[in-house]
Amino acid sequence: MYCSKRIRRALALAWLTVVVAACGGGGGGAAPTSKQPTADNVLSVTVESGPNGNAVNTLYAAVTICQPGSTTNCQTIDHVLVDTGSTGLRLLSSVVAPGLNLSRTTTSSGGTLLNCAQFLDNSFAWGPVVTVDMALGGKKAAAVPIQLIADPVSNHLAASCSSGVALSSVSTLGAKGILGIGLFKEDCGSPCASNAANGVYYSCSDGACSATLASAASTSQQLKNPVPLFASDNNGLLIDLPAVASSGAASLNGSVVFGIATQSNNQFTSGTVLKTSTGNFTALFAGRSLNRSFLDTGSNALFFDSSAIPPCGVGASGFYCPSTRTQLSATLLDNNLASTGVTFSIDNALTLFSGGNSVLPTLSGPVGDAQTFDWGLPFFYGRRVFIGIEQQSSSAGTGPFYAF
Repeated sequence: MYCSKRIRRALALAWLTVVVAACGGGGGGAAPTSKQPTADNVLSVTVESGPNGNAVNTLYAAVTICQPGSTTNCQTIDHVLVDTGSTGLRLLSSVVAPGLNLSRTTTSSGGTLLNCAQFLDNSFAWGPVVTVDMALGGKKAAAVPIQLIADPVSNHLAASCSSGVALSSVSTLGAKGILGIGLFKEDCGSPCASNAANGVYYSCSDGACSATLASAASTSQQLKNPVPLFASDNNGLLIDLPAVASSGAASLNGSVVFGIATQSNNQFTSGTVLKTSTGNFTALFAGRSLNRSFLDTGSNALFFDSSAIPPCGVGASGFYCPSTRTQLSATLLDNNLASTGVTFSIDNALTLFSGGNSVLPTLSGPVGDAQTFDWGLPFFYGRRVFIGIEQQSSSAGTGPFYAF
C-alpha cells in the first residue's frame, strides 16, 4: 500500500519569536514571477507566508468545491497546500461553508466512513469522507470523495489514529487543506478495499459517532486524486516553478499544468524519467543507497540524514545549520536503473529564517530515516517536474513516474 510520505515541518515556534516582525517580507528583493496561466489546464500556485504569516517553502492553490450537481452552491477555498506526496483533497471542516450540505459517505453497515491520514512528522488528519464536485483552474471533476478534517460531529478518534499532532486547525496545519495530486489514483487502493484492518478507513459505530470501527472502503469510496477524473488532460501533471536565488525571495508565482503532452504547455521533450511502482526511487548520496526517496511538494525542505552536517538548535529545531553554504550532489536511480545527477546547496537555517523570506531554496533538515531522501519543494524551484499518474499513459511512458 502506498502511504502518504509528506513531511510537514512547520516552522518551529521558537523561530516565530525570532522573526515574527519580518514574516513575509524583506531580504532578497523582488520575488521572481512566472507567466500567469491562460490555458484551461493551468492552476495558479504561489509560495508565500500563508494564512498564519509564518510559512516557508509552502505551495498554495485555491480550490473550488460545489454541492454535487450544483453550479451555484459552491465555495472557493484559498491557501490549500499542494502536495504531490499524498492523494486526495482534505479540507478543514472549519473552513467549509455549512450551506454546501455535503453528503457523507456511508459503509455497508450504514455508519459514516472516516479517514485517517498519518504523516512522517508525527501528525495526522482525521475526519469523515464526503462528496463534492471540484474545480482546479479550468478543469472540473464530479462526485469526488474528499476528507473533512476535524469535523466536530465525527471527531471520536480511533486509538490507532490519535497519537502525535492533530492537524485540526489552520494554525496547526499552516493551510486550509491539503490537495493531494501525487502519483496514485486513490489514497489506499486495493488493500483498503479488501481488508478492514487497514489503518486508514473506519466507520462510526452509531449515529452519534460515539465510537469507531475498522472498516474496508471500496476504491470508489476512497479519497481520490482529482486529475484522472478530468475529462481531458488527465494522465498526469506538471509542477512549473521559477528558479530562485540562493538568498531566497519573499514569494513567487508558478503553475500546476494538468496533462502530459496533451497541450502545447505540457510537452515533455527530453529529460530523465524515474519510474516507480511504490512512489519511491533510490538516491545515491554520501556513499549510501537511500531506497525510500521521493519528490514531494508538500515538504518544505530537503530532508535527509547526515552526521557531517550540524543540526540547528533553538530557533530552527528540525533543520540543518552548516557554518557556510555547502554544495552537495546525489544520483537518482529508478527501478530500471535510469539515473540522473543532481547538485544542490544547503545553508544555515537560522540565517535563512532571519531574512524573513518565504521562499528558501537552500533549506534542509534531518529526516530521521537512514533510507530516505525527501526531495521537498526546494527541488522543484527552476525545474519543470512531471508527475505521471498510475496506469495513465503519455509520451513519457505509463505512470507512476517522475520526469524532469
